[in-house]
Amino acid sequence: MKLVYLITISTLLLFSICTQAQISQITPQELYNKIESGQPIVILDVRTAQEFSQGHIQGAVNIPYDQLHSHKKKLNAYKANAIVVYCRSGRRAEIAQQTLHDLGFTQLIDLKGHINLWQALNLPLLSGSFLH
Repeated sequence: MKLVYLITISTLLLFSICTQAQISQITPQELYNKIESGQPIVILDVRTAQEFSQGHIQGAVNIPYDQLHSHKKKLNAYKANAIVVYCRSGRRAEIAQQTLHDLGFTQLIDLKGHINLWQALNLPLLSGSFLH
């Protein structure tokens, strides 16, 4: 009985590890350099609209992490692209990355340090509400 229990638990753990999104990382400076060089890149800000309007990365699309499912049609346009996901500190971005993975996105990139590190490095932010 113990052996069956151990095999079941081991199988579940292995399945859990295999189904989580494979996320790479990019530093704020690397992302800034890509933006400045004009490299096409999809940047997804998963903070609230209010946070976004107070300051966001150039070219970012704002869809709050808890609204990703309702914007599935809009997001599908980016499915073939690598997507940099960021929030304030990383918690919401992690949830968003799992949601995106569940929706079939495979090229997800986490912004190291998120907007907190971006600001600490004095990298430029745009402010105001922009519809994307």
